[in-house]
Parts: sequence; C-alpha cells; structure tokens
Amino acid sequence: MMKHTPTPRLRRRAFTLMETLLAVAIIGVVLSIVLSVFVPARGLMQKALTKQEADRIVSILRAEINTIRPNEQALSVETSAPGSYATAFDKGFYWIRASLKPETSIVIFSYRADTSKPRRADGTYPSIPATRSKPGADTQLTTIACPMNSSIHKDDIKNAIGNLFLVKLTQIEETNSSNFKLAKTPGTISGAESPAKYYSRDNADWAWGGAIYCRADFYLMTPNPARYKNRPWSRVGKPIFSANFSFRR
Repeated sequence: MMKHTPTPRLRRRAFTLMETLLAVAIIGVVLSIVLSVFVPARGLMQKALTKQEADRIVSILRAEINTIRPNEQALSVETSAPGSYATAFDKGFYWIRASLKPETSIVIFSYRADTSKPRRADGTYPSIPATRSKPGADTQLTTIACPMNSSIHKDDIKNAIGNLFLVKLTQIEETNSSNFKLAKTPGTISGAESPAKYYSRDNADWAWGGAIYCRADFYLMTPNPARYKNRPWSRVGKPIFSANFSFRR
C-alpha cells in the first residue's frame, strides 16, 4: 500500500510595517497631486458660475426698473407715487426709497406660473405651489423683481423656486463735480422728496440733472417675508455680491 505524502503548503509573506507605511505615503502623495490640480479648477468654475448668475440678477433688476407694468402707470410725473409711476426714473426713485427697511425692499426670484389661469393686474400669471406641480401642466418659469410687501406676489414669494435675492439700494451721492460718496442710510435720496423735483446738481439746466447713482447689495433670503418684519438691515447678514448702476430721467 502506497503512502500519501502531503504536499507542503506555501506560506505567503505578509507586508512588513515599513512596506505598509511606504504604501500609505505614496497614496498620500498621489492624492495631494490630484487635489492640487482639480480643486482650484473647480473653484474657478464656481466663481465663473457665480459671476454669470450675478450678472443675470442685476440685468433682471435693471429690466424691471425700466418696465412700467399695467397696474403701475401714473397719469403724469406730478402724480407719481410709490406703486404708480409715469416714467422708469420715477420707479427707480421710489424703489430706492423702498430700501429703507428690508420688509419693503425689492426681492428677485423665480416661480412656476400657471398659464391656464387669467393674468393678474400686472400682467403676470399666478404661481403654482411646488407641492402641487404636475408634469405636462400649462406652466411657465417666471423670474421677477418686486417689492417684498407686494400684495400681488406675496404667494409667489412663498412658492419660489431656487434662490431668492433681497436687494438693498443705497444712493451714491455727488459731493462735487468729480467725487461721490455712499449715503449713510439706504432708502434715502438727498435733494428731493419726489422724482419731479429731483436733480443731481443744483443747476436744473444741466443735461444729466435727472441721473441717480446707486449701489445695489444682494442678499440671499428665505421664502418667508414674515421673517423680515421689523428686522433692520444689520440683522439681515452680509451681501453675497454688489453692483453699481444708474438711471436717468
């Protein structure tokens, strides 16, 4: 009877402590190289997208100031008032005045409009709550700028999609022919209490006498206007970006 001789098993050699540490160090070096290449590129991309978004928001504000909606039309400059304007200059004047408090300032946002419903007094469609949105329904993505205390758009603000921006407008005052300074208080305009009596300089015959310069500070806000009731600007936080612009009579 033949005897079976067992085949000796090969013992696998394990990694030593030094080899393990060396492998970890190599992986760390590779990761540091990858992060140094891709993280700055991602940061530049985010900055570019932010700049593009900021330009879009500023353009929306400019366009809305230059638009007199059907429910905003005044008969004459003398009858212009908050919410009723004869010209885009009048609208810009009163929108700056509205920035005295966050609760009356301008907000910019997007919402999904129900185009199956009649248009409202300002020509816009009412919003659809996000929880009730149905695929295939007659809807339209609408972006608008309006006062936060607007009775027409109070529900639209609550149903907003994406970021909401709260805008603080502060006049840039002329100290002389070549110097300017930022007004101490937002929502105030030096020189006149109404757009009809406003001139940038004392000389009423100056060609650009109706120019108003201002700085717009944009803040991210929540879709809940009640949170900003009786809240000063000092408690709103820091603006995410700012832009200077002007409008003329």
